[in-house]
Amino acid sequence: MKSPDKILVFRQSSLGDVVLTLPVLQRLREALPNCRIDYITKTQYRPILEQHPAIANVYAFGTEDEFRVLVREVRSNRYDLFIDLQSNFRSHYIRLRIPRAGVIRYKKRRLARELIVRRPGAKLAVEHTIKAYLAPLRKLGIEAKVDPPVLYLSSEAKEFADEYIRINSLSDKTMIALCPGAGHKEKMWPPENFRELADMLLENPQMAMIIFRTSSDQFPRNLGIADSRLIEAKDLELLPAAAILSKCRLAVTNDSGLMHLANSVGTPVVAIFGPTNPRLGFAPALPGSRVICDDVSCSPCSLHGQKKCYQPRKFCFENITPKRVLGELEGILTAKRNTL
Repeated sequence: MKSPDKILVFRQSSLGDVVLTLPVLQRLREALPNCRIDYITKTQYRPILEQHPAIANVYAFGTEDEFRVLVREVRSNRYDLFIDLQSNFRSHYIRLRIPRAGVIRYKKRRLARELIVRRPGAKLAVEHTIKAYLAPLRKLGIEAKVDPPVLYLSSEAKEFADEYIRINSLSDKTMIALCPGAGHKEKMWPPENFRELADMLLENPQMAMIIFRTSSDQFPRNLGIADSRLIEAKDLELLPAAAILSKCRLAVTNDSGLMHLANSVGTPVVAIFGPTNPRLGFAPALPGSRVICDDVSCSPCSLHGQKKCYQPRKFCFENITPKRVLGELEGILTAKRNTL
């Protein structure tokens, strides 16, 4: 395929997926330093991309009308190549309106992932999603080398994080991010377990915790704990949240967008998987991160954790205790100290 001068990349959602496309941008920038690269995504994910040095322009939409107006706008840019990392109806709509552009697309592996869910006992697996996103670049002669995503923070976001730490008197503490939320309630490790973990961490006077949450999260404020070393970070925009995550020594997360966001700013995670499973291709990508997944006979029971558990109790979380998570957390901290 001829080397392109103008490329349009499309991935509309969700948070974790958009973060996992960042290695694609890095590879394109390395291989095609003089190429113009634009990106289309949903409005709420625009901040993830705006600071990236490979991106000339981010086109964002919220409604269907905005999407159609946007496509009319990009049509005049005369792209040589459309990189489709979404493979849905909107992708097809874009392709039809930039007919002179070549197209390379991400294979969604829909059947393979469906088989993993339908036959959990077979322990099937697909390759990591980053590798799947990179695979189309081989048509450009670009090696699909898998590296963790790297998010570029704005100076404003960095200043926000510095001020947040200062006003909450956290600068001399070992900061741990706790992220009890998830896009689907079923894949949330129980909030009472996060609370017990926080209580154990607070036994160490050098520890401080930042609880990330949104207004829609159902768990209690500050997990129901009153302690000056446990601070709530509520309804933050993506870049300020990422900047605070970058200041933390590690994060404890569910299988969620915050798991990937933390990795993208260099923060390792202890990632807890229950109804979903790393075999579906969404494990944390940053070296030093750890996954806790018991891979029970009924896991995964859905691709994104959207289906209600059909078992009498959640076997996938049953043996993932706060003490066990603490052990993995301490293992990461010890490994980091040994590399200093």
